[in-house]
Amino acid sequence: LLEMFTKGFPQDKQITYAAMLWLIAAQVIVMLPLMFRLPVWIVPILIFSAGWRIRVMQGHLKQPGNLIKMIIGVLGLGALAASGLKPASLDMMASLLMLGFVYKSLEVIQRRDGMVVILTGFLLIGVQFLYSQSMLTALYGVFSMTVLTGALMAIQQSKSHAIAPNLKLATIMLLMCLPLMVTLFIFTPRFSPLWTFSLPASHAKTGMTDRMTPGDIANLSQSDDLAFRVTFTGENPPQNELYWRGLVLQHFDGNTWTQFANDLSPEKAKAHLRQSANQIRNRLVKKGYGRQYEVIYEKSAQSWLFALSPVVDIGGDAIYGSDFRIMARQDVLAPMLLKLTSFPQALREVNLPASSRRLALQLPGSGNRKSKALAQQLLKSSSSKQDYIQKVLSLYKQEDFYYTLRPPTLDSRNSIDDFLLNSKKGFCAHYAGSFVYMMRAAGIPARVIAGYQGGEWNEKSNYLAVHQYDAHAWTEVWLESKGWVRFDPTTMVAPDRIEKNLESAVKEEGSFLEGQLLSSAKYAWLSGFRKQLDSSQYAWRKFVLGYDQESQGQFLKRLFGEVSILKIALIVGAIFFSIGAVWFLLLGLTKRQQGEAIEHQLYRRFCQLLEMQGVSRKPAQSPSEFSAVASAQIPELATEIKGFSSLYTELCYEPGGQGKMQEQVISLKQLLKAIRKYK
Repeated sequence: LLEMFTKGFPQDKQITYAAMLWLIAAQVIVMLPLMFRLPVWIVPILIFSAGWRIRVMQGHLKQPGNLIKMIIGVLGLGALAASGLKPASLDMMASLLMLGFVYKSLEVIQRRDGMVVILTGFLLIGVQFLYSQSMLTALYGVFSMTVLTGALMAIQQSKSHAIAPNLKLATIMLLMCLPLMVTLFIFTPRFSPLWTFSLPASHAKTGMTDRMTPGDIANLSQSDDLAFRVTFTGENPPQNELYWRGLVLQHFDGNTWTQFANDLSPEKAKAHLRQSANQIRNRLVKKGYGRQYEVIYEKSAQSWLFALSPVVDIGGDAIYGSDFRIMARQDVLAPMLLKLTSFPQALREVNLPASSRRLALQLPGSGNRKSKALAQQLLKSSSSKQDYIQKVLSLYKQEDFYYTLRPPTLDSRNSIDDFLLNSKKGFCAHYAGSFVYMMRAAGIPARVIAGYQGGEWNEKSNYLAVHQYDAHAWTEVWLESKGWVRFDPTTMVAPDRIEKNLESAVKEEGSFLEGQLLSSAKYAWLSGFRKQLDSSQYAWRKFVLGYDQESQGQFLKRLFGEVSILKIALIVGAIFFSIGAVWFLLLGLTKRQQGEAIEHQLYRRFCQLLEMQGVSRKPAQSPSEFSAVASAQIPELATEIKGFSSLYTELCYEPGGQGKMQEQVISLKQLLKAIRKYK
C-alpha cells in the first residue's frame, strides 16, 4: 500500500549519503521500544541492511540483486515462523511490519524509497501504542515523530545540512499541529470500537494468582510494580481499613489453597461466580456509611479486581461475583478505570446457604492430625465460638510466632502442623491458611481472602498507590447474625504490617525488596522523584486514557453548558477557522506577493517580439549577448534592440531616482512600440 501511495513520487532524485544516515537513525529510534517486545534477532537484520546500504553508497559493494533479496526475505519469514509467534496475533503482524521496515534499507536509492521507509515508521509509532499507552510512551512517540519528520526533510535535500536546523523545523511543524490535535481529542465522539483483539498476556504484568501456597505472596511482595491507584471522594480512610479484597480461596488440598476443588478455566470460574447487582444487594444488610472512590487498575492479564468489600455500585465495565468480589469482563490487558461505591460495615450473607457452608467447612481427609487435635482441645475449653476464635488468635500472640519474608520450607503433607507446632515462622499466607484450618476443624465456616492491604499515599495528588509488595492474605469467618466477618491473624504477630506497611513489619529482618538494589520504595532520596513521576502518570491515566464518553460529556458541559450537535458543530468550526487563520499568518500566506518588476515585464515582451521575428533567446544568454545576436540577424532594428538592452541593463544594475526610472520605462515602451511595428 505504501509503495502504491508513493507511486507518483519523483523517481530520478537520489537521496544523499547524509539523508541515508538520517533514515538509519530514524529507524533505530522508532524500533527501539518494540525491540523489547518482539524477536530480538530483528536488530541484527537492521544493522546488516543499513551496513550494506552504506557500503553501496560508498562504492564498496554492489546493489543487491533480486535473487539476494529473495533469499534474505525467505530467511526472514522462516525466522518469524520459527520464533513461536501465533500467526494471527499482534506480535506477528508487528514483526512482519518491522521486518519490511528494516529490509527496505537494502534498496533505498531514490527519494520514493525513503518515503516508504518514513511512512512505515509512522505506522510503527502507532503500533507502539497498542502495547503501551503510558505517558512516557507518548513522549517517546512525539520524539520519534520529530526525528522521522527531520528525516523526511533530509531526503528532499540535495546537499548535506546540519542536524539542528532539520530538528528545529520538524519541532515547529509538530507544535503547529498541536492545537488541531487537542481540538480533535476533546471534541471527537467516543464510540465503542467496531472490533478488538487481545494483547498477548506475556506483555502484561501479572500480579496475584488464583492459588496460594505458603511463600507465594512472600515472593510477590518482593516486587515494587504498581497494582492500582485509588482516589477517594471525601475523607481518606485510615491505613488499617484499607483491605483490598480480591480472590476468595475456599478449597484446601493439604498444601495449596484454590478457589474451587477442580481447576476451572478463568472463563468457567467467572461464569460460575457471576451474579447480578440486585442479587448481591439482596444478600447485604447495609450498615454504616458508603465510600465512593475511583480506581485505575494496571494491566495484569487477569480478570479479578480489588476493592473495599462489599461493593454496591460499579461505574465501569465490571461484574459481581457471588462471593462479593468484583471481576472484569475480560482479562485486564490495558489500564482500566472504575468508579465504585462500597459499604465496608455492611453485613454479608447473614443467612448462609448450605452449599456455601459446605465449601467453607471443607478439609482434606488426611494430614495435619496434630492441628485438628489442637483445635478440638481449644474448642472444648471455649465457652462460645467467639471465645474459640479469640483463643486461636491469642495462640499466635502468646507462642513464639515470628513474621518473616524468609519462611522455612514446610512439610507438604502436613504443612499446617509443621507451621503451627514446629517452625512458627511465616508470612501472611501461613497465618491466614492455618487460622482458616483451625476454624474449619472446629466446625466454623471460614475462608482465605487474597488481595492487598494498605498502600502509599501520594500527597502531591492525594491518591493511594497500591504496589505488589502490598499483597496480603487474611480470613473471613461466618458468624450467626453477623455474616462474614474479617479476621486478620497477622495483626497478632506483626501489627505494624497493618497499621503502617510491610517495610515497617520486616525492618529488623531487612528483607523488604531485598532483590531490588535501587528500588525507590527503599531509598528516601529516590522516593520524591518516584512520587512526582507517579503523580504525572496518574494524571495521564485519569484525564487522557480515562477520557471516555461519560467524561467527555461532563467536560463539554462544564465548558459550554447544555450542549447540542449544532452547538458543538459551530464551536468546532470556529476553532478550525481560528487554527487555519493562525497557520496562514505564521506561514506568511496572507502577505501580498510582490509582482514582477515593470522592467522585467517589458524585457519579457521584448524577447517575445524578437522570437516572432525568428530570433530566440537562449536561457544562458545575458541581455548584452542576446542584443548582439539579435542585432546581427535583424540589422534594420539594430538601433532599437541595442537601445532597449542598454536601458534594461541600466534599470537592473544602475537604477536612478524615481523620476529618472519613469523616463527610462517610457523610453522602453516607445522602443517596444517601434519593434512591434516592424514587419
